[in-house]
Amino acid sequence: MATQQARQSKLLSELSEVFSQSMDTEKRLESILQLLNIHLEFQRGTVTIFDPETENILIQAAHGISSKSRKQVSYRVGEGITGKVVQAGKEIVVPDIRKDARFVHKTQEREITKSKRISFYCLPIKIGSQTIGTLSVDREADQREKYKDNLRLLRIIATMIALAEQINRQIKSESRNLRNENLRLMQELKKKFSVHNMIGSSNAIKGVYKLVEQVADSNATVLIRGESGTGKDLIAHAVHYNSPRSKKPFIKVNCMALPDTLLESELFGHEKGAFTGATERKIGRFELAKGGAIFLDEIGDFSLELQVKMLRVIQFKEFERLGGHETIKCNVRLIVATNKDLEQEIKNGLFREDLYYRINVFPIFLPPLRDRKDDIMQLADYFLEKYATENNKDITRISTPAIRMLTSYHWPGNVRELENCIERSVLLCDGDVIRSEYMPPSLQIAHDDSSAEHQMTFDEIIQSKERELIIDALKKSSSSQRVAAKTLGITERILGYKIKKYEIFPKKLS
Repeated sequence: MATQQARQSKLLSELSEVFSQSMDTEKRLESILQLLNIHLEFQRGTVTIFDPETENILIQAAHGISSKSRKQVSYRVGEGITGKVVQAGKEIVVPDIRKDARFVHKTQEREITKSKRISFYCLPIKIGSQTIGTLSVDREADQREKYKDNLRLLRIIATMIALAEQINRQIKSESRNLRNENLRLMQELKKKFSVHNMIGSSNAIKGVYKLVEQVADSNATVLIRGESGTGKDLIAHAVHYNSPRSKKPFIKVNCMALPDTLLESELFGHEKGAFTGATERKIGRFELAKGGAIFLDEIGDFSLELQVKMLRVIQFKEFERLGGHETIKCNVRLIVATNKDLEQEIKNGLFREDLYYRINVFPIFLPPLRDRKDDIMQLADYFLEKYATENNKDITRISTPAIRMLTSYHWPGNVRELENCIERSVLLCDGDVIRSEYMPPSLQIAHDDSSAEHQMTFDEIIQSKERELIIDALKKSSSSQRVAAKTLGITERILGYKIKKYEIFPKKLS
């Protein structure tokens, strides 16, 4: 017959395996209690946890006790031996439960007779100095009961349970924080890409916003068309983050950035050994976008061979990885964009007509910036604030001549070119106003060309500069002529004369 020490060693060895296994908390605790029964003949065991919200002590796991008792039985702090251990944070050993009035016997699972002596051990489970629950066991005892040895072993087990519970709580806390952070980021994305937060109020762009609102709630394929730099990717984001799929992945693929062989692998994935260099399986973007949306930017650059494979994905919602035979179903919303004239591409035999009709379900055309002049200054002010903040510069506005440059330029690079222009001007600016000299050469040349018919004389240049300085001073002073005159170093009478001469209206500047 194995000695007590040998049985305890065997128990601790098996307990280590239980703690190393990735099982849920309740199953782990039940396994521990079961091992105590097998190796040390502890017939009944419970692990309780204190619930601070209800201030009740609840049975989290048990062995030798019915599921009905586990659900129904709870203790108040200070009630019975379990309640007193939680209250005081100290272990209690009862050699004979028949002779201890503190034992309330709530579970009614023991057969207590005059001839049977049952000893009961109850130990606190602690994280730091805080008692979070108890470990309790009982067994039929005799005169040879080794209370000290049993207590020493149970203390080790209670400590192991406490450590496991501490790790479990940390994991739950981190998971909860990650979920909350994910929810916060999702809400920020939805807010960021809401059509109500997008920059522009011209009739041309308002029509785009209306189309986004109409299509977002559906699963329809969206084709976004427009010149480079018009913001097609922003519209794709707006469609997704205002849709029922907003909590699912949004996967973007720049079709121009990859050659056909790599693009096919990127979209559909590949199996190990599918081609030279395929050392392991790769999951494609369509699989990663499961349940969400995939945005194919510049789909007009697809090869004819890849267009055929795209037809199958759209029509049957399935595909195979490169080098694979398994058919993979995909539940993905398709959003595509192009700056090409697809109708002309079809005539030239470079784009399949059947694919065109598959993707042209809900077209959205983004107008070029030259067709939405009313939005130029809204966009410019937005970029000014963004890059001034990024570069820690206190730049408050754009001067009148610089505004004239911005609004008269034709913007072949659209919104992207405007953003680059403002960023450059912010970096060059050494004051609080973006002036015309900070504008890039392309705008300077365009402005010079537009003024070619009327070359300014020396007096006209001086008067133009004088008018600009007066307007700047009035804007800074909230149209106060007294403050503006002081800033310019002239009298109010002279300032009033200049205001009248240059037909400046101070009230419109505030």
